[in-house]
Amino acid sequence: MRHDHTDWLIHFVRDRLPEQDFPGDENAFDFYAGGELPCDAPAFSVLKTIIRLGGLIPGYSFRSGRTSIYGGTPAVCATEMPIYSFSDYVRRRNKPGAVSAYGLAFLKSEFYAAGGRPVIYGLSCKNVKYEVNTPAIRILDEAVLPKQEQFRYVAYNPAGERWVDWSHEREWRWIVQNEDNDSVWCQDANGAIGPTPGLPLFTGPENDGAFTKLCIIVWNEKEAQEIQELLTGFYFAGCNNYSTPFSRRLIEASSIILLDKVISAVEAGVDLDSQTIEGLKKENLCEPIIITTAEIGTDTKINLALEKAIAAGVEAAQEFIKKGDIERGACGFVHASTNEITNPIVQYMLKNGLAAGPYDGNIRLNIESKWPQSQSIDYKEYVFTAVCESLTAELGVPFYIDSRLD
Repeated sequence: MRHDHTDWLIHFVRDRLPEQDFPGDENAFDFYAGGELPCDAPAFSVLKTIIRLGGLIPGYSFRSGRTSIYGGTPAVCATEMPIYSFSDYVRRRNKPGAVSAYGLAFLKSEFYAAGGRPVIYGLSCKNVKYEVNTPAIRILDEAVLPKQEQFRYVAYNPAGERWVDWSHEREWRWIVQNEDNDSVWCQDANGAIGPTPGLPLFTGPENDGAFTKLCIIVWNEKEAQEIQELLTGFYFAGCNNYSTPFSRRLIEASSIILLDKVISAVEAGVDLDSQTIEGLKKENLCEPIIITTAEIGTDTKINLALEKAIAAGVEAAQEFIKKGDIERGACGFVHASTNEITNPIVQYMLKNGLAAGPYDGNIRLNIESKWPQSQSIDYKEYVFTAVCESLTAELGVPFYIDSRLD
């Protein structure tokens, strides 16, 4: 096995830097920043958002106020560096705004099939002319390089005063190939939800997706656990809040990589194969999901808990009615919810239709309401507080009210 070669590509994420990533006036800022993340979100939050949305949105890769992507179209970038080289590069560079220890890896062959290509470092001609040369759009004269290939161009000059050399990144890039299929649903800066050009990652071949498995790269076990819980939720739901499909087969085939283990294995001289993803041993990979089996008698325990919770809700409703009008106040929706996606009882509820979701991490209990109905959010919250307290006491699982105004 070659330790300098890998079948995987890594899309690394980094801290968002407003002054670097979103140049221009306020309107330009809203356009580039979008509405899913704060403009200064840390890298791990960026990674979780990519997973939550189910895909990658191409970017302009601004440097010094100008895009470094040519051809007029934003791109998704990835590196062919082996996993240890990647992690050592992150550590030595020590610039979270440029590169971080978080990312997603996909097979090179599948990225290629989706339209990804290795970049072209440098050109053979001097005094290059532009068709368009603005901070956000840079299109070379087609006599130099066909427009459809310009997204692959990376400036390169390993000699002279103006030294530029990014060839160590062994970069690949992808741009939208099919406007009908290459999209990711998300929220824009104005709060509107809809499709935007992007590379779907988790849809799977059964939904015309390009990828059969992924690797999610984090630094430590605590972060890996967060990713496991996130993916476990999507595994049960089969989609995200925007109804983007999440392939269960793809999730099952995927892995989570802990970079601290990779570095330790290589630098201690224990396992040189850990320099590449395909060379990593099983103990260096986390399972992507946590599936549990409920104990015998769980169904009886849940049914009894639901009966007591409904009774507690009826009693709370009667108490509220004695105090005043159940129609007073604002209207809204209230649910009994939990976020304990890896709990055997909660997973049993999801598998047997007793709960639904997750919706942004919240699992909503399907509970029969035997108390008088009202649109009042104050009334509903009073009733469901009693329901949640009863469920928590009976099942040993923390339940809470999840409410929103109508």
